Amino acid sequence: MKSWRSRTAAGLAVAAAVVAIPLTAGTASAEGWEQVGGGPAVYGSKAECDAEAAQLKADGTYKDARCYVDEKGWVFLEVLR
Repeated sequence: MKSWRSRTAAGLAVAAAVVAIPLTAGTASAEGWEQVGGGPAVYGSKAECDAEAAQLKADGTYKDARCYVDEKGWVFLEVLR
């Protein structure tokens, strides 16, 4: 039989996950933007990413594409399907 301490810890972990999942997914999914690539190994600069984003829009691959730089200085590509 499990102790009350382990049951309480498990209950708190589940509660934290239930609260955290909607908070982390809310902004990206609400707008429809989806991260499809990026990081230090993919883009050397934001200009490289911007060029790929422009090409993806021109080809009609995605409705829209945009790049952003995170707090670490890594460049990421987001698209709107």
